[in-house]
Amino acid sequence: MIKRRDMVILALVAIVFVSLSLSLRSKSDSVSEYQIRTLLGDVHLAMDNIQRIVLRRNGLQLEFEKSEGVWWQREPFSVRMDPYSMRTLIESVQGVQVKADLSDTQSVELLGLGDDANMIELFDGELRVSIRMGRRTLGGLAYASIDDGVPVLVDQSLHRRAIDMDYRLWRDIRIFPDFAIDGTRIEREGDSGRLLLERIDGRWEMREPASTRVDQGLLTEWVGQLAGARVGSFVVDQPSDLSLFGLQTPIAFFAVGNRQGTTHKLLIGGRVSAGSNDRYVMLEGHPVVFSLRWNVVSQFFPVPELLVDGTGSGVSRFDAKRITIRSQDYEITIQRELERWIDISRSGIVVDNNAVEALLHWILDTKPTSIGFGSYPREREVGTITFEGYDLIPLDTVRIARNEDGNWILENGDNVLRIHPPEAGDVLSPFMKD
Repeated sequence: MIKRRDMVILALVAIVFVSLSLSLRSKSDSVSEYQIRTLLGDVHLAMDNIQRIVLRRNGLQLEFEKSEGVWWQREPFSVRMDPYSMRTLIESVQGVQVKADLSDTQSVELLGLGDDANMIELFDGELRVSIRMGRRTLGGLAYASIDDGVPVLVDQSLHRRAIDMDYRLWRDIRIFPDFAIDGTRIEREGDSGRLLLERIDGRWEMREPASTRVDQGLLTEWVGQLAGARVGSFVVDQPSDLSLFGLQTPIAFFAVGNRQGTTHKLLIGGRVSAGSNDRYVMLEGHPVVFSLRWNVVSQFFPVPELLVDGTGSGVSRFDAKRITIRSQDYEITIQRELERWIDISRSGIVVDNNAVEALLHWILDTKPTSIGFGSYPREREVGTITFEGYDLIPLDTVRIARNEDGNWILENGDNVLRIHPPEAGDVLSPFMKD
């Protein structure tokens, strides 16, 4: 026989179980009742394949187009857009939530959804959807409609991004995007003179102010800095008077070209304010004036000498089979034979390998103390060093002179004078005596 106490306990357990079941059912019904509903929930627009966006806001119409994976503003003028910002704009359309339905008897004019309403239109290549963004109301809500359909009450997330946000912040703030990959040409003019560089078969060469070799590692680093240069801030679109910014007659320009033959030319204008070196700049053909910090501007104008390859010759020591050293009254030719160097001009005498390595290190590896552009002082020439390859075809000739201070000058036909201290020439001694 069950005791009365046990009966009470069983009854209480049953009551708790029934209450819990009713509570779970109530919560399930509540979740179903308040399920999130988006404005484009029934529209089969391919959001990952949006190709064109038209935005009308406060009387201004903007048109954006995605071409070869890159977003561009096409109207009112062409400018490259930031991919993340454009994706966020699309996501704001995709995520706008419907809070309440309205009757189709509501006046669209009173709701701000008439023909002059703010509007955003998306096109995925097959389907075109237009959303009108109407008047805002209390509680962070606003009116909206799809393709002139029945108005609904939505949250203001789309209004805040598409209408309130400064659309200039959606632009790509990189000045020369993709230049690190596609760049083939750098040209500039300014106070430091003219500079012209070209990339051929993956290697950069200087054409002006001298046709010479450049430091490939340094150029690669510099190109990376150029590709990463960012706009300071946007100042004005479609200016009526460029002279206000010193851009009617720019003080300098910096241009880059790519493999497709496209050139992007940055015009450097006047100072942003007194006491500041920041500059007004604009890209030629793009009517947008923006400011650029001086530390970014200065990156575009390094002294040309800093870019030059400081070594006496670009020949690889492993490509040199034969070396001829000439002076006014002496000439010696040495040839590589496996791990030895042989003096073939003196009956095959073995040459001190350390002396040859010291000479090669000076000519091919050692950086000068200074570099200058100018005519080679032929009248002060001491000698020449000619490198020949394994086919015995000359690879390069380095001319050696000495200035009035006793410093050594290395030059290989490019009118770039690489200056070395007096003691550097000691490595010539074994090869310039009888």
